[in-house]
Amino acid sequence: MESEEADLVAQEIMVTLDNLFLAEKRARLQVSALEQRQYPLAATFEMVRDMEADSAIEEALARFGFEFHTIDDDAELWISDEHGLMVFLSFTAPDGRYYNYRIVAFDVVAEEEEENT
Repeated sequence: MESEEADLVAQEIMVTLDNLFLAEKRARLQVSALEQRQYPLAATFEMVRDMEADSAIEEALARFGFEFHTIDDDAELWISDEHGLMVFLSFTAPDGRYYNYRIVAFDVVAEEEEENT
């Protein structure tokens, strides 16, 4: 894939993730306001919001052809050979969402061929 195309995909992913994380911060403020008045409603809202954010991230990256790889409980790696990009997501959930992501470009140098011995 051309460098310019990979740059455009990376920029679109950054915008998408930034928008999702901003929406998450706004939702956290809403939960804080609700907790003082109606704790059960706040807990339900928070749970639904967490599921929506996770789903939105998965949909956004899958749309670009990224494949999911688990690193550990708090980290994910999404790889697209087609675009030559890796997206590393790490976060702490659910009591204090911390999001961090890195987008790394790479080149596939060679592919191992399966040996039939």
